[in-house]
Amino acid sequence: MSEEFEKLDSPLIVHKETDASYHETANIDVISTVNKVEENTSNLVRHRFRKVKKKSKAPWVILIIVVIIVVLCGLYFGGVIGNKNEGETESSTKKTYVETPENKFEGVITIKGTYIFFEGEEVDGTEELERIIKYLDSNQEFVIQDEDAEQVLLYQEIIPLLDQYKVKHGDPKYIISSGLTSKYEAK
Repeated sequence: MSEEFEKLDSPLIVHKETDASYHETANIDVISTVNKVEENTSNLVRHRFRKVKKKSKAPWVILIIVVIIVVLCGLYFGGVIGNKNEGETESSTKKTYVETPENKFEGVITIKGTYIFFEGEEVDGTEELERIIKYLDSNQEFVIQDEDAEQVLLYQEIIPLLDQYKVKHGDPKYIISSGLTSKYEAK
């Protein structure tokens, strides 16, 4: 058997003459027998490996920057961070108001049946009303409301009592309902 030596091509694919692998060197040459050449050439597939592209990190970076901007804007417009001088001027000029509930029955005496209400508070009888009126100024004026009042109580006891202590009052005004209820009334 005679052995023939055959020179094999370089396994690299050469596209241009300027590539480094275009010129073959003696070290790369492989000499083999005809049988081996036939086996190797049938299995040898020449191809170029494709580069695996790396995924970009740009979307994550942009997302993080947007989140940071949103948080900072929220803190700034929420008043947590910002110009300290603005906060100081607001606190120095800020006024506080104390709200006291307004008594809508102030200056009003209501007679409801046999019950007497002085400025929205129920009083027990004419004796207690006399104790309250006794210490008032003589020129203070009251409105008398008649809510189905007992006429004897109103005209013979309460109006003479107000006249006795020189409390100014007008004629009794008839009303349908004042919204006041006695503690003795059934609920």
